[in-house]
Amino acid sequence: MIRLNAEPLKKVGRIEFGMTRKTVRKLLGNAVEFKKTNFDENTTDDFGHCHVFYDEYNRCEAIEIFNENQVYIGNNKVFPTDFSSAKEVVPSFIQDDDGLLSYELSIGIYAPDNEMESILFAKKGYYEEE
Repeated sequence: MIRLNAEPLKKVGRIEFGMTRKTVRKLLGNAVEFKKTNFDENTTDDFGHCHVFYDEYNRCEAIEIFNENQVYIGNNKVFPTDFSSAKEVVPSFIQDDDGLLSYELSIGIYAPDNEMESILFAKKGYYEEE
């Protein structure tokens, strides 16, 4: 299990939004490239414990961490936990059919059937682009 500290809109662990794919790979190691959806314009890197998404210039725009890891904002655990605890850490979360989403902080928690599976942190405006 990995414990990661996140600074919304800035970075997760040592990975900062805007870093090049080459720099991310130097920090995280070998990756498997794939397209997460048929609509993706660029490939995503799979590092096993996380996926890193890139813009058209191969700069990091989002990081998705899976439920075998723990993510903190400051000293507060935001993932995995329950919805009410996550909302205490990120008051701007709204609940939808897929989980929790904060447009303000570009954070999404994928939680089908209210079970947290992953958390995604992204650059400012990431969710407005959809």
